[in-house]
Amino acid sequence: MQNTTRRQILKGAAGLGLLSMAPYKKLLAQTSQITVTSFGGIWEEAVRDIFVAEFTNRTGVSAEVQIGGPSQWMSQIEANRETPPIDVLVNTIDLALIAGETGLVEKITTDKAPNLAKIPQRFTDVVDGWGTCFDYGAAGLAYNRERLPNPPKSFAEFVDRCAAGEFVASLPSIAYSPTPQILLWSFADVFGGDVNNLDPAFEAIQRMRDNVVFYGGATEFLNHLASGEADIGIYWDGRTWAYYDTGATWIDFINPTEGAVMNPVVVQKVVNSPDVAWDYIDVMLDAAPQTRFAEVLNYGVTNEDVVYPPELAKRITDWEATRWPPFAEFGPLISQWVDRWNREIGT
Repeated sequence: MQNTTRRQILKGAAGLGLLSMAPYKKLLAQTSQITVTSFGGIWEEAVRDIFVAEFTNRTGVSAEVQIGGPSQWMSQIEANRETPPIDVLVNTIDLALIAGETGLVEKITTDKAPNLAKIPQRFTDVVDGWGTCFDYGAAGLAYNRERLPNPPKSFAEFVDRCAAGEFVASLPSIAYSPTPQILLWSFADVFGGDVNNLDPAFEAIQRMRDNVVFYGGATEFLNHLASGEADIGIYWDGRTWAYYDTGATWIDFINPTEGAVMNPVVVQKVVNSPDVAWDYIDVMLDAAPQTRFAEVLNYGVTNEDVVYPPELAKRITDWEATRWPPFAEFGPLISQWVDRWNREIGT
């Protein structure tokens, strides 16, 4: 109702000659169609078929889906803040915080997106209210259960047994963007370090080095396990089960006793985008669309009213059984970590 009123006011003002046509033609266009973002592949299909379809059904407004990545999208918005080419941004935690601090996005409240009331507060606090998280992946241990019938139950055991030569592990290389969180910080945390002390992480990797292959992309990890180059490695729960559903029933996933590493996806409303963008975000936070999204991607979602079907429930990693990296502290340190990796690991 709010957006209808806005359109009526704009049209009435234009009819009276009270507004120049140039400034608000863009607003009218945005109100009849917004631009939202998505990662590619099955993600894009799910966004179109679930979130966009439900949004259009509810509002009558269409949504164009732009594929890419957060850094690219933020650059586009930064270049044209007054009439941004993107209205709703999906983002990583670290870049979501930067988007908020640099004035690219707006704070979220239940007045703007009522379904926010159903999202546990931690998923909003982690980005200081500059949006909220609507789904998440957890980085634990995926393995070939035919070759490894007795897998390690913890990250510490994983490192020790790999170092002893019991199996070959596939680890993410520095070329894989989540590596600072899911490998370096994770190992530091497990072995007594922290974000400012990665010595334990690098020591653990060096201990494993003779029995490790590295992957630079998510598909490469699956190839390592399928080909026999590796038996086990650090990987995502949702991607593991999606691969299982293709017929690779030999793959399995473990949430280690220390807790898999949490990796949420944030949704944010861009500054100067039309108010109807909040309606799209509210759809993304609604329990029914989130349930369908989880069924397609095998990832956890954040609305507390979601009830996963029994088979899916067995696959979803409970967000309260994960470890949350100190995302806000990573930014200034990443370049140092990359430099150290290149010097000490070199691949």
